[in-house]
Parts: sequence; C-alpha cells; structure tokens
Amino acid sequence: MPKKFSLDAAMFVVVLLMAFAVPLSTAAASIAVGLGVLFIAVNFARKRKLPTFDAKILEVLALYLVCQVITALTSWEVLTSLREVLGEVHRFFPLLFAMTFIKRREQLCSVLIVSLVAFLINDAAGIWQVINGKPRAYGFNHTPTFYGSFMLMQLPIMIFMARSEILPMLWKRLAVFGAALSLVCLVLSMTRGAWLALVATALVFVLMERRYLRVTAKIFAGLAIIFLLVTIFSPRLQDRLITLTDANFQSNSERVLMWQSAAEIFRDYPLTGVGQKMFFRAYNEEYISPDAQERPGEDMRGHTHPHNNFLHRASEGGLIGLLSFVGLYVYFFREFFLQWRRERNAFGAGITAFLMLAALQFEGLTDTNMNQVPIMREFWLLAGTMIAAEGLMKSDTR
Repeated sequence: MPKKFSLDAAMFVVVLLMAFAVPLSTAAASIAVGLGVLFIAVNFARKRKLPTFDAKILEVLALYLVCQVITALTSWEVLTSLREVLGEVHRFFPLLFAMTFIKRREQLCSVLIVSLVAFLINDAAGIWQVINGKPRAYGFNHTPTFYGSFMLMQLPIMIFMARSEILPMLWKRLAVFGAALSLVCLVLSMTRGAWLALVATALVFVLMERRYLRVTAKIFAGLAIIFLLVTIFSPRLQDRLITLTDANFQSNSERVLMWQSAAEIFRDYPLTGVGQKMFFRAYNEEYISPDAQERPGEDMRGHTHPHNNFLHRASEGGLIGLLSFVGLYVYFFREFFLQWRRERNAFGAGITAFLMLAALQFEGLTDTNMNQVPIMREFWLLAGTMIAAEGLMKSDTR
C-alpha cells in the first residue's frame, strides 16, 4: 500500500467499480465490496480512524440487524440463520460507500455515467437473448424475475439522469434511449409482478407530483406506446398478459397456496418465526398444501420463499422480523420523501430513490425480491448515490 494512500480516492474507485459491476456480475460486485472493506481496514490499521458514516443510518441498520440476530437465535437451524444474517450485512455496504465517498459533483457524474453504461449493456444482453430464441429476457441477471426488478430500478434512475442539468447532453440523450430500452426489457422479462409494480409506481408519482401533469403524461404515454408495440408483435406476451387475471393459471394458484402456508407458519411461530432460510424446510416438509402441484421432486427442488416480502419475513422472522423489516423501509421511505420535499424537484434524487423503493415493494407483493443479493446491492448502491446527490445538486432545481 503506497505511503500516500488516500482512502477517499480508493473508495471512490470502489464505488465506480460497484456501479459497473452490480448490474452485470455478482462475482465482480463481491470483489468490489471486498476491496472497499479491505481499504477501510488498512486505513484503520494505519491511522486508527474509520470513515465518518451517517450516524443515524448506522443506528437504524444496527437495530434492524439486532432484530435479525434475535430471530436467528431461535431458528430451527441457528447456524444457518446466523450465516444468512451475516450475509445480509454486506448488502448494506454499497449504501454506506456511495453516500459517504461521492463528495463532488464530478464524482456523482462519473458514477451516473458508469451506471448508465452498465444499464445499457444489461439491456442489450436481454434483447439479444430474446432475438436468439430465449422465451424470457434475463440479461446478466440470474433469472428473468431479477431482471424485471433491475428494470424497475433502472427506469427511474435514467429518467433522473435525462432530466438532470449536471450531465452532458450526450449522456442525457443516452439516458432517454436507455429508459425506453429498459421498458422494452421489462416487458420482455415476462415478469408480471414487475409490470403491475410499474403501473402502481407511475400512479404514486402522479399523486406526489401534480405540478408536472403534462410532462408526466408525455413520459408515461411514451412508455405505454412502447409497451403496446412490443405486446402487439409478441403472441407469447399476449398470452402472458391473459394469465394476470386467470385464477386457475398454475403460477397464480400456487402463489395463493404458498401465501396461505406462510400465514400458517406465522400463526404457529408468531414471535420469532422459524428462522432465516427456513421457509424452504418448513414449507416443503410440513406446511405445503395438499392442493399444491409444484412439489419437491425430480423436476424441482422446492420453493424457497412464499412470493411475498411481508409473508416471507413473517414466516421466517415472526412479529420481530416483520416489524424490523417494515421499520427499516418505512425509515428510508420517510428519508427519501423528506429529501424530495427539500429538493422541490419532480425529477430529483429524492423522488427517484422513493420511486425505486416503491417499485420494489410493489413487486414484492407477488414475489420475494428484498432478500436477493444482486437486487439489494443495486438498490442500496443507487439509494446511496441519490442521498449523496442531494448536497451536490442544490442548484439543479426547477
């Protein structure tokens, strides 16, 4: 390590690496997070000084994690649940790194540009997959469902980039193109929960920002046109849309059965649940409905979550786990809302972070997304970037 090692400079490089790696490679993103931890540890060993992280956010995260440890200690398999809690800790590092080490406007621009490049690559990969015969786009993500979650985050952040005054015009135009491309990819992911989440998030935006109804109408009319055009030329997509209201469609009926089973687990273990990573065992071995068609066997391993964030937390963490989960995100919803009020910008950083979180939570009503490493890393990285942006864009209001 060189004598003139600068922690701020090194950690900004880590943030840039994360911005590029998180949408594209879980392994590369893990390396970037690991480097950040290493740089902080080396700096502490040399100077006996830690970075000045936001004390309030550290308190909120600490309280949340203490609650997770409590539920893990009563788990059916304590060590397995404790490992899951330990694994959750590193998912918050991108939040702390971004909000702490993006300190100048040019740094913010660099992170946004690198993120945009990664988004465009991820979009191109998904479209290429469908052109080459894949039934659903998934880009560089593990599954089409994850891909849908990433598109829900990419859309608000690219609209933010397109409306920002701090980026050069070339990148703003690329952001407009990227937003349209991400909508196409969202459609091609065939992730129905993400489609519904987009509609619900758009309604939230309209309710929050009534001063820009004309601009909002133009943006969402464009999005609707793109969605309809893709639908018209895709019989498979048309069939997928029909299943949204088909109660007999197996994916729909299985979800309802899993929700019922998760509620039964919560009823039997109301305080601390069965423990993190234990839904798989509880559901597939003891609580699976006699009517369930998707059962563990040769063709499938068995469901690992109940396709609902809140029921997932309730079944695995009981009341303590559920309330800590709700409390964590209520806190961040409130912080993003207050940031939006301070910025007074319909397309500012605060409302962008608010809408990203809203979209994920809406999708989380029909899927379990807030426990997935790639999704959480991307969300917390972008959330930290938007928090850092407030102090760097005070002149960018309209």
